[in-house]
Amino acid sequence: MTNGPADQPTLRIDIDIDVEADRAAVRWLPDGSYAVDLDPDAPITVYESPDTGLLDIPADLARVNTATAREVILEYVATGRCPARVSWKHEEQHAS
Repeated sequence: MTNGPADQPTLRIDIDIDVEADRAAVRWLPDGSYAVDLDPDAPITVYESPDTGLLDIPADLARVNTATAREVILEYVATGRCPARVSWKHEEQHAS
């Protein structure tokens, strides 16, 4: 799920949640960073869309639990800014 104001497409946050695994991948799209609150565990599987179906998200990106993902999106909706609730790593720091 990608959220952000339609009139400011550069202020977007992307969240993929696997409720069964209690893990989520949260990405701040303006700079390509991703939220880090937990150590990597296992990849998560999410339903992307009817066109693409299931999608595997790498464990290195699925670094927050679902409760933290909820807090992050609530902070984003309230402020419109990059949430400070979690630490962020840049995509170039992502080791596949």
